[in-house]
Amino acid sequence: MDLFDLDDLIPSLGIDPTEEHLEELYETFEKDFVSSDYTIDGYNIKIDLANSKEDGFEEYPHTFVKLITRGKKGKRLFDRKRANKIHWIKVILDNRETNDITCFQYKEGDGSIRDYFWFKEGDYLVIMEKITPNYIIISGFHIDNERNRNYYQKRLDNCV
Repeated sequence: MDLFDLDDLIPSLGIDPTEEHLEELYETFEKDFVSSDYTIDGYNIKIDLANSKEDGFEEYPHTFVKLITRGKKGKRLFDRKRANKIHWIKVILDNRETNDITCFQYKEGDGSIRDYFWFKEGDYLVIMEKITPNYIIISGFHIDNERNRNYYQKRLDNCV
């Protein structure tokens, strides 16, 4: 799929997802990252399949829940913008070597080095970490305001 053809997965998705919408989101995630092997530069793409501990999402894997929710006051809440773009992650990773994706490494506060894949035109960022022999999806989200855009631009400006 072309980056510029990406759109919301479920146009009718509301702030409180229906069970059917959650299932559709999970099926998309499962198709991209659970049901088939996916590698980048010889690294296996891995996700945390342990059940989430977040209220209302206990039957879903941790990584999936992290990709469709947003942290707020020590809790994770469903985020329609994040969830509706869950299918963007694989497309962005598949297009990482094009000029449309800004790639950089950033040394986190804990010393880990993470890879950032920023589709600036779509305001979407995927964060990955290599833990040999795997490549772990840390997060993926829509950058929804200027403050956050500036925050990640500063990370890019100070990358490894």
